Amino acid sequence: MPQRTVAIVVNTRSANGRDDDLRARIEAALPRTDDRLLWFQPRKASRLDRVCQRAAAVADLVVAVGGDGTVRSAAQHARIRGKPLAVIPTGTYNLLARHLGIPTDLTAATHLAFTGHARPTPCGDVNGLLFFNHAAFGLYTRIIAARERHTALLGRSRVTAVLSGIATLFNRYPILKLRLHTGGEARRCHANAVFFGANPLQLATVDAPFAQQCDGRALGLVLMRHQGRRHVLMAAFKALFKRLSDVPTFELTALQSVEVDIDRHRRRLRVSLDGELVKCRLPLHLSYQTDSLQVVRPDPLH
Repeated sequence: MPQRTVAIVVNTRSANGRDDDLRARIEAALPRTDDRLLWFQPRKASRLDRVCQRAAAVADLVVAVGGDGTVRSAAQHARIRGKPLAVIPTGTYNLLARHLGIPTDLTAATHLAFTGHARPTPCGDVNGLLFFNHAAFGLYTRIIAARERHTALLGRSRVTAVLSGIATLFNRYPILKLRLHTGGEARRCHANAVFFGANPLQLATVDAPFAQQCDGRALGLVLMRHQGRRHVLMAAFKALFKRLSDVPTFELTALQSVEVDIDRHRRRLRVSLDGELVKCRLPLHLSYQTDSLQVVRPDPLH
């Protein structure tokens, strides 16, 4: 078997990667291999995308060590280069790893990354940008931006994320004047938040049957039509019990592709991709792709 070049992108800023010996722990867990290892570690969060681009350019296999944001950036450039991706999850939520059955234990994940098989893995796409978990904008992006501010002050944790989200609900909401084109049909509506889910684990937090409907088949659109603060808080309460479909002001739709435009002067929109804020040009073209990327994982999803 010819020698592989493996590029390992390590984000020590992820929740469980904040230790000085992370690389040493990975090296200790490596199976015996003739692979040529290249290590990449961005010194600043702003350089992560550029580092992932360099890694994918020189590797036969890209290994992402970090949370879902790190994995998304590495996957984006691995897909462009036609390279397989492996994941060693060290983030807070690790939604992709949990969905694919990738171990969250570092030793087990490292062994799988170097000995497992890459398989076609579904993902979402917006204007050429990949996402595994979600693409969202409107009120959701405000919650993400507030979470990052609060995290800088209080540290990264689930409690901080929840409290930050609740605090954001008491501020002014964006009102989005949407134009949706899908299946040859077009319609208009006003919304406070738009959420496209590609990972059933995340969709299940708002509606479990809807998540099952979308799993491995489609993007799940969760559209929050314009409503007052009291109704938003009621919806948040409903979401705790995973029955958001019971709230009449929410619309849940499974779809393969859609074009989304917004009536606004600024043609660049802040979008949350797997929790990372990215500016995208309108209109947004979203689609569900089943085989555009190979990911090392234990078994086929279905």
